[in-house]
Amino acid sequence: MKNSYNYFEVFWERVEITKEESEKEGKVNDLVEKLKKGEINSKDALKELGKRGLLEPETWEIIPWMAYIVLWLLPIVSRHLKFDFLAFFAQLPSFIFPAIVIYISVAIGVLGILIGIWVSRMHSKMGGLNHDETVILLKEGPYGVMRHPATLYMILPILLPIILSTYIPFTPLAVAAIITMIVYVYYSCLLEEKKLDIPKWGNEYLQYMKEVPRFNFILGIWRRSRRERE
Repeated sequence: MKNSYNYFEVFWERVEITKEESEKEGKVNDLVEKLKKGEINSKDALKELGKRGLLEPETWEIIPWMAYIVLWLLPIVSRHLKFDFLAFFAQLPSFIFPAIVIYISVAIGVLGILIGIWVSRMHSKMGGLNHDETVILLKEGPYGVMRHPATLYMILPILLPIILSTYIPFTPLAVAAIITMIVYVYYSCLLEEKKLDIPKWGNEYLQYMKEVPRFNFILGIWRRSRRERE
């Protein structure tokens, strides 16, 4: 089963790479050289990234967050407001998780936040711009295990309906809220790689895609240990 799963993920990684193989050279190589020579500073480089369309747009991100909040909180709001047109949501069945599940969820969520802070510090110290945006492809630390470790900070919001199930009813809508956030994280990473990462670093990122999985940290640890043995 493990081998077939690994094959499936590698297959899709290769499909993604084939689609983008027309990208050869990265679009930030010149910026890195100019930064090294002191010809431009970080602010200038950030402006140039914006001109080249290599900054992540954030305008649409409020939509999944709003959907998440509405889906999760609608039942408890409906119970308090007691409006007739909200009666259906107020009567949805709810579930309270055992304490052990809540404690484990808290621990996982906190771990995700700590890794997110670690990644953010890596961006500012090693990304070449003293900023969350980077022009240097990071492959060290958590980036040697998964391509998007920064998304781990999203574990806490995803698990929050479980953590607070004692106080806020965990209904089928809470499940929908969690799924919404998972889809949002996955899609945003796909979009980031296609629109930003591959254009930024070209072949270097395509090779990185072959070596490190997007999210599967177990496969990432196995691949990393194999590379170190070699």
